[in-house]
Amino acid sequence: MKNIILLPVYNDWKSLNLLLEQINKKIKFTYILVVNDASTEKPYFKKDKFKQIKKIKVLTLKKKLGSQKAISIGLDYLKKTEKFFYVTIMDSDGEDSPKQLNKMLSLAKKNKKNIITSHRTKRNESLLIQLGYKIHLLISFIFTWHWISFGNFSTMHSNNLKKIDLNNTWYAYPPSILKDSNTIKVFATRQARYFGDSKVSPLKLVEHSLRILVIFYGRFLLSSSLIMLISLFLNKDFFYFTIIILTLFNALLVTIKFKHKPTKPVNYNDFLRSAIIYK
Repeated sequence: MKNIILLPVYNDWKSLNLLLEQINKKIKFTYILVVNDASTEKPYFKKDKFKQIKKIKVLTLKKKLGSQKAISIGLDYLKKTEKFFYVTIMDSDGEDSPKQLNKMLSLAKKNKKNIITSHRTKRNESLLIQLGYKIHLLISFIFTWHWISFGNFSTMHSNNLKKIDLNNTWYAYPPSILKDSNTIKVFATRQARYFGDSKVSPLKLVEHSLRILVIFYGRFLLSSSLIMLISLFLNKDFFYFTIIILTLFNALLVTIKFKHKPTKPVNYNDFLRSAIIYK
């Protein structure tokens, strides 16, 4: 059965090549699917550095969509072109440790009905970003009832793709699999990027939080109702303040929903410019 690693990338081919060197040392005969998010730089691969990797295919998108949509397109491509396989989704910048690959794959083989997710025990970022991330986790937990402390790094048997709504992964991949699937946790430190600074910013954390709440919109409405009820018993002025804040929050969610909503079910053919096998 094929072992596939799905990697979204935008221009960072230097990091991708270093990651592939590390993957080459961990797992033999791996099929690498790179989703090129309309990079302005031409793809290149140091093939002599990863001889154990059996195949590298690059899907190049027509326009830049962002990593979450690139992952969604990659999963749709695999779902429609492959039959039975294991797939691992990773970031291509080095923040996800290749040392986890064998452990996650082994667990996925023993638990085919579950998705293995790598949760972050430590982050190598500024204190401001780390604080923002904790706030993001707390807000997400209050409104979704899930502590979503993992990113894209996950491994699953292909049968799990039948459960996942790819229209939800269009907004954000991690909460989508929590909503539709059962998961098993592993824990690892989030590593520093191979090159350059982290691209996470306070603004991106805010938008990511909103995308998560769009996926769990029903729970957001229920949690909002409970918060308003509690605030009513605490203080009338606080109740009115809560209504204003939650109404503004809801308006933001509606904006995000229509900004990122697919016009029709996700289909890789609608976004694909080319599919090239490099090895």
